[in-house]
Amino acid sequence: MENNALLWGIFGAVLGSFCASFVSRICEKKPLFARRSFCFSCEKKLEILELVPIFSYLFLKGRCKTCKSQIPLSAFLSEIFGIFLIYLALFCAKSFKEFLALGVFLFVCFSLSLIDLRLKAVPNFLLWIAFFCACLLKILENHLNVFDFFIDAFMFAGFIFLLKSFILFLKNFKKQELEENLGDADIILLAAFAGVFGFMGAFYVLFIAAFLSLPFFYFAFKKGEKELAFLPFISLAMCVYLVVGRVF
Repeated sequence: MENNALLWGIFGAVLGSFCASFVSRICEKKPLFARRSFCFSCEKKLEILELVPIFSYLFLKGRCKTCKSQIPLSAFLSEIFGIFLIYLALFCAKSFKEFLALGVFLFVCFSLSLIDLRLKAVPNFLLWIAFFCACLLKILENHLNVFDFFIDAFMFAGFIFLLKSFILFLKNFKKQELEENLGDADIILLAAFAGVFGFMGAFYVLFIAAFLSLPFFYFAFKKGEKELAFLPFISLAMCVYLVVGRVF
């Protein structure tokens, strides 16, 4: 698979572009599969040359060819990040089947992160797709030993739920209002990580995610914001854990 690095890079950019478009349709409540790609400002269908990842954004200078409205920078960055994700899957997978399962899992987590950044909430169907992709990945790694996946996933989900409840209790001990500190979506995704990486592996992912989120949490707190999308940090922490685990 490594011999076709350029083709895989192009494929990663295409998947990154697809994720960005898919997320925009969910956030803007547009039909998911009814129409081909279109401009969200003038709603004109994009031509073939406008669909070329990375280069179309550069040649069009980040603007729609028809209405000249600004194309979000996130669309361009998603294509770049898609290349990174496909190479990460190639780097970590031991077989083509594992590569497919890990690739789908990474891109679903990426889509969840983009949605969480925009809506501070994620659709359940994507969340459970990620969970069962993680389950499939564990089956491919351990030759149908799915029992360990659910044991680790349930144990970590229970641990995080108790930790969340206890922190919430301490935080609101003298307050009347209730504020969530970790969403159910975060718990389900962390449980999926626990099923694949083990209990301690998921704990390391959570620790890395918390560490990465600290400066962003500080600036959000200074601005008076009470919520911070945490799924992007969890997904990024998973990528860090995969790279470090593969190298060392």
